[in-house]
Amino acid sequence: MAGSDPEKLITKADKLSVSLSLSGLLLVLALRKKLELEGPDLSYVALGFRLAKKYEKAKQAFEKASKGQEMLASPWDAAKHMESAAALAKELSNWREVADFYRRASELYNECGRSQPASDALSKGAR
Repeated sequence: MAGSDPEKLITKADKLSVSLSLSGLLLVLALRKKLELEGPDLSYVALGFRLAKKYEKAKQAFEKASKGQEMLASPWDAAKHMESAAALAKELSNWREVADFYRRASELYNECGRSQPASDALSKGAR
């Protein structure tokens, strides 16, 4: 994956997530498995963008990674990616997104029954 073009990986993930969100109830499990097996790991794509100092693209990739983890019913991982997106929004001085992302991360932590990380995320958003 190290030699893959991040832009192509983002496009591939978008196509897979659109097909997942537009599918009927009968196809959800099959498409989730397809997303797990074929979908690029957007957290690595986001890390690549962050290392290249393309913070806006990294933030968007972390958002998409979070959404993908939500689709795969993994709220803990989704919350971690959302916190990473919030940290990048903070770096970009986009204060509205900072608050929104940390709030969403808190909701995701609560979803998996983790109240301490949820409150920590809210406190980060308040700073």
